[in-house]
Amino acid sequence: TDQFMSTESIMFDNMGRNEGLKQLLSALLQSWRDNTDIVHRGNIVAFLADAMFFSSFTDAWQVHPQARELISILFDALLWKGVEGTAGLALGNFVSANGHIDLILDHERASHSISNVGWFLKRTQPGWDSKMQIYYLWRVLRSRKGCKLLSRHPHADLVVAGLLVGVRHATMEDNEVLSLLECFLNDDDTRPVVLRGYNPGMLLDSITELLAFGEGDLCEPSCSLLQALLEATGPGALLTWSGASRLVGVLSQKRHGKDIVDAVVPMLQWEPSLTTALSLEYKRMWVSDQIRCSGPGDPVEISVNRGELLPGVLDSLRDPKGLSHGVKVKFMGDETGAGDGHRRECFRLVISALCDLEFGLFKSMDGGRTLHPSSTAAEAEPEYLTYFELVGK
Repeated sequence: TDQFMSTESIMFDNMGRNEGLKQLLSALLQSWRDNTDIVHRGNIVAFLADAMFFSSFTDAWQVHPQARELISILFDALLWKGVEGTAGLALGNFVSANGHIDLILDHERASHSISNVGWFLKRTQPGWDSKMQIYYLWRVLRSRKGCKLLSRHPHADLVVAGLLVGVRHATMEDNEVLSLLECFLNDDDTRPVVLRGYNPGMLLDSITELLAFGEGDLCEPSCSLLQALLEATGPGALLTWSGASRLVGVLSQKRHGKDIVDAVVPMLQWEPSLTTALSLEYKRMWVSDQIRCSGPGDPVEISVNRGELLPGVLDSLRDPKGLSHGVKVKFMGDETGAGDGHRRECFRLVISALCDLEFGLFKSMDGGRTLHPSSTAAEAEPEYLTYFELVGK
């Protein structure tokens, strides 16, 4: 089955489709009963995991008179050493192929399978096997029926604890744990399970690690999970958490984290360590956004002459109210054109002229490395206060 679709006709058409598959499944069950060798049974589980990719196979399985017995085999295999992950993959693929979720959730041992996953996640270091078992949970528990099953499950806390450990080990190929926890946080029945005890702090810690050191493409699903957590708890869970400054700092550097930080900025002012953690780029963007949101308007258009640059810019920018929506610059004379390049060049030349020691606004004690307002600025330039204001603008 390794070639998947290229071998479907060989595997299924030549077997007579449903009738042939019925015989195959019956033979697998009989072989399972007759041979208790672990390797042999592991091969059967591996075969089922691959075959589950085909809807033809899962359709035949669904109507097989011993379908529940086949599922019980995979439920038990969730704790068999060496095939735990493969069993999870088989069950997940079974649901994936044609959405036969009720056959699993209505099984009399469905609760038993969730317990098996919980205990496996507790005793096993995160890896491929644990991710495949999480994949199984992701396939069956995101439904309304699945959430209800988990909320009433005696080992729900054990399962959630295992999922929380798996968050920081998520990859782009295996990140189902993120959307599964997000689903639980958005569901009225499972939300209390996720929010019990120290779980919110553990989840915040794992999300911080993932955002700081995980793959870049995981930023969006990680932020979606964090948003679901904050909607469930309110911003207090983040602001009072011991690692808040680190998480706020990381979020302020991420495109998908901006909305989360925006929502808590009004409360950050009470905690200097949190405002200090914000990236300089975020602070710049936030201030710019606040200015632009102050009211409608168009950018100020100014025309300047290179020969009289400072007086021209000073006259054009005297009214600070007109700066809320930006500045457009056009050089007068033989030059043509306007745009970002002209604006950057104009501001560069203006700053260079204002900071020129010969102009007299500033002085330096270290050969020009740093500048300080000059005590004799008034003598050098009568409009020195207006020029200092221009520096601030």
